[in-house]
Amino acid sequence: MAEINVEIAGRKYRMACEDGQEAHVSGLANRFSAYVEELHHEFGEAGDTRLTVMAALTVMDDLALAQKELADAKQALDQLALKSNKLVEDRAQLEEDFAKQIVMVSERVELLASQLEVASRKSEPESDE
Repeated sequence: MAEINVEIAGRKYRMACEDGQEAHVSGLANRFSAYVEELHHEFGEAGDTRLTVMAALTVMDDLALAQKELADAKQALDQLALKSNKLVEDRAQLEEDFAKQIVMVSERVELLASQLEVASRKSEPESDE
């Protein structure tokens, strides 16, 4: 388990984290500190604890918004997947119908060809051999 020092709103804190996660935890602390600093500039001296709680609530609000956007995106993706599946099914049905039409047309062509052959035989003069 690794230990790092992070600074939030000018105060240093010793934190433990998984080995290899030091940069990630440090980045999170920097981002959270930016929230606290922004609130400090907006509200002035509101007390460290109060600013930290306000920053935490702001982060949670951002997280809730991101989660809602993610849920909306997943729902839209699910709807697109359903539409895509329906299109694939429709295409398969159209291909099957088209193949049946081709078979019917080829059968009609064969029938016409045989009828023409019979008619041409009937119209040929008989030879006297």
